[in-house]
Amino acid sequence: MSNAYSEAAARPPVKTRPVKTRYDGVMLLLHWSVALLILVAFAIAQGRGLVPRGPERTALMDLHRSLGVLVLALVALRMVWRAVSPPPPMPADTAPLLLLAAKAGHLALYALMIAVPLVGVLMTQANGHPVSVFGLFTLPALVGEDKGFGHTLEEAHEFLGTAIIVLAGLHAAAALVHQYVLKDGTLSRMLPRRNR
Repeated sequence: MSNAYSEAAARPPVKTRPVKTRYDGVMLLLHWSVALLILVAFAIAQGRGLVPRGPERTALMDLHRSLGVLVLALVALRMVWRAVSPPPPMPADTAPLLLLAAKAGHLALYALMIAVPLVGVLMTQANGHPVSVFGLFTLPALVGEDKGFGHTLEEAHEFLGTAIIVLAGLHAAAALVHQYVLKDGTLSRMLPRRNR
C-alpha cells in the first residue's frame, strides 16, 4: 500500500482547463456581425418598395443578396469555430426545461440563418437572375430558370425571413430575462469585456 501511495504522490497533478465563463473574441465578432447583417438585410428587403424601380432598386437588392451570402459564409465559419472552441456552459442551476428551450432556440436560429440566404439565392436564380456578391464574383447557378418555382421560393424566403426576425427577437428577450430577472449573467457572456 505504501508503494501505491508513493507512486500516486510522485505523479504530476493532472492539469484541467478552467471552465469557460464567456464567449471568446472570435465568437463575439461572428455573433454580433451576423446579427447586424441580418437586421440590415431585413431592413433593405422591407424598404425596397420606397425606392422606384430602376438602377437604384437593383443596386439595393444586389446589396441585400450580397449581405445574405456573407451571412451564410459567416454562419458556416461560426459553426466551425463553435466546434473548435465550444461555448461556455449555461449556469449550473439552470432549469432543465430552460436548457432544452435554449438548445431548441439555437438550433432553430442556425437552421434559419442557413435557410434564409440559401432560399434567397435559389429564388433569384430560378427567376433568371445571377447572384453577384459585392460585384466581386457571381455564384454558380444551382437551379435553372423556372418562374413558377421562383415564385414559390419567394414566398418561402419572405416567410423564413420574418421567422428569423421573430425568433431573434425572442432570443434577445430571453437573454434580457436571464440577465435582469434571473440574474444569471447569461447576456454578459456575449458582451465585450469592459476594461477596468
